Amino acid sequence: MVLRDLIMPYLLRRMKADVNAQLPKKTEHVLFCSLTSEQVSAYRAFLASTDVEQILDGHRNSLYGIDVMRKICNHPDLLERDHAFNDPDYGNPKRSGKMKVVAQVLNVWKEQGHRVLLFTQTQQMLNIFENFLTTSGHIYRRMDGLTPVKQRMALIDEFNDSSEIFIFILTTKVGGLGTNLTGANRVIIFDPDWNPSTDMQVSLY
Repeated sequence: MVLRDLIMPYLLRRMKADVNAQLPKKTEHVLFCSLTSEQVSAYRAFLASTDVEQILDGHRNSLYGIDVMRKICNHPDLLERDHAFNDPDYGNPKRSGKMKVVAQVLNVWKEQGHRVLLFTQTQQMLNIFENFLTTSGHIYRRMDGLTPVKQRMALIDEFNDSSEIFIFILTTKVGGLGTNLTGANRVIIFDPDWNPSTDMQVSLY
């Protein structure tokens, strides 16, 4: 209590209700995407693995299995990311049902003049998206946990001020205080978090 009273005069705290009053009405769309044949194969192979047997027997943490499932759903190449630098086809969007849908959505939004924030949970998935955006010719900026703090504000200001930058890709936990990406009017949460409060925070960017 004493510490809170001491630092309170130096903090500017914005409540969610205060922010929402300044924002346009938010519309959410949840898209369900079919798996590609590569994803189906990876899914079936994992179900038949000894890892799943150990999980069902209680000899392995179930969170491990959930994490593998999420990787398969996002992009099956995430299971082989150690080979990313040796395989020029690593991260091909045709092997991910979700990426194929996102690619179509981005093309439509670009034609309509929208600007986009795209969030993923991991840097590995962000790497795949960065390769895709480079190949597709989309102008983008990236920020994740490895982005130096000194560079973050410059990236944010550049995106907000430049209509030439179509998309900003970020990890969901890179934001926090001072991350105000007002230049975008569309947000894609590629892989929602198990903790709903994390994605709710993303919606305030």
